Amino acid sequence: MSGAAHGEQVVAEVRTALHDAAPEVKVLALIVFALSVAFVPRGAWWPFAVDLAVVAVFAAWGRVPVRGLLVRLVVEIPFLLFVVLLPVVAGAEGWALAGAIAAKATLVVLATGVLSATTPAAEIVAGLERLRVPATFTAIGALAVRYLQVVLDELRRVNTARIARGDDARWFWQARAVAQSTGTLAVRCLDRGERVHGAMLARGWDGRMPRVGSEAVLRANAIAFAALGALPVLVATIGARW
Repeated sequence: MSGAAHGEQVVAEVRTALHDAAPEVKVLALIVFALSVAFVPRGAWWPFAVDLAVVAVFAAWGRVPVRGLLVRLVVEIPFLLFVVLLPVVAGAEGWALAGAIAAKATLVVLATGVLSATTPAAEIVAGLERLRVPATFTAIGALAVRYLQVVLDELRRVNTARIARGDDARWFWQARAVAQSTGTLAVRCLDRGERVHGAMLARGWDGRMPRVGSEAVLRANAIAFAALGALPVLVATIGARW
């Protein structure tokens, strides 16, 4: 069982070879996958079948729950609502364009879900550091990983306090109370951020976040795993463009 920090639910840990692969290799494979999917030419549909098969193989390999991947697709609903307007604007060609955009977005979201399900967020940040991503971006990412749950807990406390005072934000005329709660949360987050930054400086912070998570070793099999996932997609895109 894995420990639960900041109120996170305790869940049974699943370990596979995909989990143990070096995070920088998996991140790099995801980048190649996303770029390959993005460059699939208009009117070519068979590369998407190859891409979906690759995602399915890695999801099964990493024992990623299908329900978890489907839940992640919720984030693209606002984007898809915009895409459905393309047939209205572009006419008959809009259907093909909308379908291609929706397929590409869905595939990338699913691939990202497989990565996040098999690689802790802290290890993803460490992988980005090994890929020589600027320290500013990795430091921001590491802080977000550490304090996102803290902010969510703060939001729950603010909502609980608002409801305890008789407010129920199900009606339009109560939007003012919701806006005030949002402002209160923003002030609390800024205040907490200043305190955390001051504590970090007092402890000798030099602009680099300490390493967190397990140290995955870059092995030849990790590179083989990445090639197994990235090369078929890359070859399919190149073949479709030719």
